[in-house]
Order: sequence, then structure tokens, then C-alpha cells
Amino acid sequence: MKKYLLLLLFTILYNISSAQCNAPGGIYTSNIYYFNADVNWSTTGNTHHYKIRYQITGAANWSYKNNIDSLLTTKNLAGLLPFNEYIWQIRSHCDSIGVSYSIWSVVDTFYTNTSVLSSVSGLYTTNINYNNAVANWIMNQSVDRYRVHYRIYGTTNWQNLATVDSITNNLLLPLLQQNTTYEWEVMAYYDSTNQMASLWSAPDTFTTTTFVAASFSPIITTVIGNNICNAQTSLALNVSQAQNEPDIGTSTITSDGGYFDIQSVAMGDSVGYAIMNTSTQTISTTLRVGIVAGPNYAIINSYDSAGSLIGFFAIENVSGGIKVSSTSPNDGNNYTSGFTSEIHFTSLFVNPNINGPLNFYTDIQSELGDQFNDTNTIMITCTNSIAEEMLQETSNYEIYDLLGRPTFWKTNTILIYKYINGKTKKIIVIK
Repeated sequence: MKKYLLLLLFTILYNISSAQCNAPGGIYTSNIYYFNADVNWSTTGNTHHYKIRYQITGAANWSYKNNIDSLLTTKNLAGLLPFNEYIWQIRSHCDSIGVSYSIWSVVDTFYTNTSVLSSVSGLYTTNINYNNAVANWIMNQSVDRYRVHYRIYGTTNWQNLATVDSITNNLLLPLLQQNTTYEWEVMAYYDSTNQMASLWSAPDTFTTTTFVAASFSPIITTVIGNNICNAQTSLALNVSQAQNEPDIGTSTITSDGGYFDIQSVAMGDSVGYAIMNTSTQTISTTLRVGIVAGPNYAIINSYDSAGSLIGFFAIENVSGGIKVSSTSPNDGNNYTSGFTSEIHFTSLFVNPNINGPLNFYTDIQSELGDQFNDTNTIMITCTNSIAEEMLQETSNYEIYDLLGRPTFWKTNTILIYKYINGKTKKIIVIK
């Protein structure tokens, strides 16, 4: 008998404990949009925290918001589905461990729809080619930003692009497959959060073109700052390619005269600049000396405005001229979207010391094995009697130092010129 009396007493005490906090009242829903809504309630006494459950009307399972602070009277329900009726309830928890709690509140309902968040319209696609296209739309009023997604027509998964600001109404759709139909949509956000989002627009569709490769025919030009013999001068090497040409793999530019004054520079010295223009961006870099391996070889590094190394190439003095060689990293598609590239050396090149043509020879190989060769010619003019005398005798010679070792032209040093006709002459040019 005592056993049953104790059980009855425990049950009464538990029910009294459970009744220490009541279910919240005054529940209602506000700020209802397509993907979220705010649920609201009145506070209750002796509450440690609240718990909310919600679902699409008639669904099998509930979603929950747990451990809601007892001082709060509103909670945002995000990630909802548009054009659906939802029901929700709330209960009070009297302790921190979830043993004592109230019954669920009465049910409140709301429908995820709004008339204040207009969808984007006027979609159309331009600049369609084999691997990208431009999505365009009409801008809405009071928009904070836009988001675009796209996919192959008839497939399931969307590719989402980064959001763009409210004054932008077009976006490049990248990494497309040739001869393929795509669809895309755009969404507008009307505040800086993800709460006030419109529905996705009606889709626009387009079909990419078939890729047709262009012939491998880069354009190479060489420009020097002056054509005075023996003079230091700027040297610019310019390369351009049309869209859809095979990418350049390796390139070598040589000359039959002149030299780089490598012995006058040290690691870290700035020796010029480079500019790369593509269809989408312009990259400007500074050229700085990297490794210096003697007076006739150096590595030149290219740094962007942030100081990051983005490429390098080699410069050399070779028998009778210079050599500039580089290897381009493979970007995986083997074809270019078109570009112009300029490499400018500032006063690093020294013109040959004889009148006549200075030839620059280009040897370029594409990533697909195509070969391209070209020659640029610049006329060098001498104004000193020594050079004129040398030209009268012959323009074919080799230069040696006093120990008989092959060398290159330089000032303030006795040099031995050996001509093809067998004559020799000691020359020193003082500067």
C-alpha cells in the first residue's frame, strides 16, 4: 500500500513541476516572403528557453528550432519553399535539460508568398560562342544584388555564379561545352541578407556554337628606343594572337647583333615592365632580375601589383646577339581567347656597333606542335669614325679580349676585332 501511495505522490509532484511554465500565447506570423517568415509569440514566466516546430501542412516530419532564448519573442524561419502553406507551434521549457516543459501552443499557419519582391524579367543571351556567353536582364528597382545560375538544358544540377551588384545587368556564363543547349535564370535580393529574395526568373535558353580552330599565326614585333650603334636603348618584344589560335607553348627570340648589359644589374633590380591584355582583363607587371649566372645569362621574373610572382623567362648573350626564351604554362584547353603581350626592357639592350640591319628571329611552337618563324629587321646607324672604318673593311667579325677569349662588345675595354678577311684591329671605346 505504501508503494502505491509513494508512486501517486511522485506523479502529483511531477505534474506540478511540469506546470511551472505555460505554453506561449499571442502567436502570429509576420514578414512573410517566398523563402522565410518571422514567427512571433508572447513571453511566459518561469521559462528557461523555447522550442519551435514547423512543417508544410500535411507533411510527415517536423523541422525544429531549439534552445531559443527566453527573452526572445520572435524567430526567423529560413529555407522555406515558395507557394506552400506552413503550420508552426511553440512550447516553453522550464529547465536547461529538457525534463520540464509545457504543451505545444495552438497552431498558426502562413503561406509563403509576397507581392513586394518582383521577379527579374527581360532575359536574353548575347556573345554566344563555343565556350561562353553573356546573360543579360532588365534591372529592377530597389535591388541590392543579383544572382545567376545556369545548367545544361534538361539536366538537374545548377551552376551558381557569384552575386553581382544592383547596377549590373549582365554576366559572363563561363566553361560551357560546344554545340550544347543551356538554360539560365536570375534572382534579385532586395536587402543585404538572404531574406528578401525574389523567385527565380523565367529561364532563357541558348545553344553554344561549334568550335573552329584558327591557324597558328601569332604576330611578333620588335621595337628599340633608338637605332644608334653602340648605344644603350629600350627594347620591346610584342606578341599577339587572334581568338581560337592554338596556345603558345615555347618561344625563342634571337638577334644577330647587340647584347644585354647583364653585368650591370643584380638580383632584384627592376629592368622593365610587361602588359598583358585579354578579352576580359589587363595585367600589368614589373620585370625584376632573378638569378644572374654570369655576365651572359639571367632569369627575369614578372611580378604583379601585389608583389606575386606570375611568370619568368630567360635572357642570354649568345654568339653574335641575344636570346630571350620562355615556356608558357598549359591552362588545359590548348586554345587562346585572344591577347596582346608586351615586354619592355628599359635601357638593358645595347645596339651593335656597326651600320646595317639588325635582325630579330622568332621561333615559336604551339601547345599542339604547330611551328611559327618570323624575322623583324631594324637598321642601325653609326655616327663615329671607328664604326665607319670597320664597316668599310667588313661587317663580318668576331670579338676577343686581350687573352684571346671570345667576348662581346663593351666600353672602356681593349677589344680585338678579327675580320673574315683575316685582318685584326685593337679598339677601345671610351665613355
